[in-house]
Amino acid sequence: MCIFKKKNVADKVKDDRELISLNAKSIDSLIVLAKDNRDMTSQLKELREKIAYLIPSDNSKVVDYDKSIKNKIGDLRIALTKSNGETSKKTDETICDIQLTIADRNARL
Repeated sequence: MCIFKKKNVADKVKDDRELISLNAKSIDSLIVLAKDNRDMTSQLKELREKIAYLIPSDNSKVVDYDKSIKNKIGDLRIALTKSNGETSKKTDETICDIQLTIADRNARL
């Protein structure tokens, strides 16, 4: 009896879909952290839409990009907490990094 089995394509796509959904939902907490900063809030809403409509994939390199996006969202959360929801150099750089990662990910598909 073999207890280890290789994930099939459908399972890989399902896992990636769940990761994409988690990333999009994580942006909602960042919007709360941004408080009254309208510019930051609009950037985050735009970012959430880009993430929410990513196409799930079974390609391991594409999944790695999704994991990278998750990590960068965590970095942005820390930056927003430190800046009390205000725009700072670190928050701008992190948002730019996330957008670049999304573009790179889409180029891989």
